Amino acid sequence: MTKHRGEIVESVIRKSGFSLKKLSERLGISRNTLYNRFKEPELSYEFIIAVGNIIHYNFALELPGLQAEANEMGEGPVGYADRDTVELVKLERKYTNLLERYNRLLGILVRLSNTNELQVIRNEILQFLENNDL
Repeated sequence: MTKHRGEIVESVIRKSGFSLKKLSERLGISRNTLYNRFKEPELSYEFIIAVGNIIHYNFALELPGLQAEANEMGEGPVGYADRDTVELVKLERKYTNLLERYNRLLGILVRLSNTNELQVIRNEILQFLENNDL
């Protein structure tokens, strides 16, 4: 299954907090054009590299074919993503996934305790949530 390049680029930009207005200005395109680019599943590597250079991000992390293509074009993304950065991104993804699973599990436990009238478990969960500011 091929990755939707436009969605990947949009996701990274939004997570970075970089202003879409400033990005479109630096690229020399309108914001509407930028949004349309996000809809392109086969967004050009040239465009992706340009975005990466502006927001200081190496999209080769998400798009492994990008580096080879960039080398053929005689350009390359700015090398902002060293080995430590790659590991940090992986750990962040793992943490986020674990946190989402944990929250789902807590939700299931609360629903079970409510439907089965397990007041003791419900009170323990609520007390845990209050003590940990979740």
